[in-house]
Amino acid sequence: MIWPCLVGVEMNQTADLEAALSFVIERIEAEATRSSEPLTDEQRFLLYHLPNESEISFDDGGSPEVPAQPNFVPRDIKYERLCTLARAGRFRDMQFNPASVLSWEFAAAVSKLSRHPMSWLLHWAGAKPRRPWWDRWLLFVTGFLVVLLFLAVIVLGLTENWAPLLWAGFAAVYSAILALLYAASRRIEEWQQKQNIQRCRRGSPSTFIAS
Repeated sequence: MIWPCLVGVEMNQTADLEAALSFVIERIEAEATRSSEPLTDEQRFLLYHLPNESEISFDDGGSPEVPAQPNFVPRDIKYERLCTLARAGRFRDMQFNPASVLSWEFAAAVSKLSRHPMSWLLHWAGAKPRRPWWDRWLLFVTGFLVVLLFLAVIVLGLTENWAPLLWAGFAAVYSAILALLYAASRRIEEWQQKQNIQRCRRGSPSTFIAS
């Protein structure tokens, strides 16, 4: 019984991704047409075949309300224009059709959950999945506890003159803890994206969000 359930989940995720990509592509093409400079064949090909790694680094100022600032090194004019059009389209929707903001958030969450390169473009456009208020605090507390544990064991080891074997054991345990924390953070992030998708699906009247 588990296999059909997994297939159903995968099909839903694929359908969500296709719907999200269609929405973003349609908005970018519409914004390009509105600017009296439609997408060229090269730009359209790039839009449908985005690179797996972005050439852009982002600085969002540590605040989800502040749009990310791009650093294009080296500059990719075609990719840069797609990002600019996506940002302009989202900004226009925020002004004239606020309800569509959930559609942008839906697309961002789905593309990030699927690890699709469209998530890079949406990140710069400002359509970033929401994070719960406790997310930063959880990260801070976890990091503090990890550092505190490291320092406590170091002090204890120096005080008790641990043998090299004990130091090796501590290093192995500490590495395992870091690996478990990384895996847990990925699971939490995945859970957050799924929650965002469900929130957008419940709150958006848009027909492109499948139920």
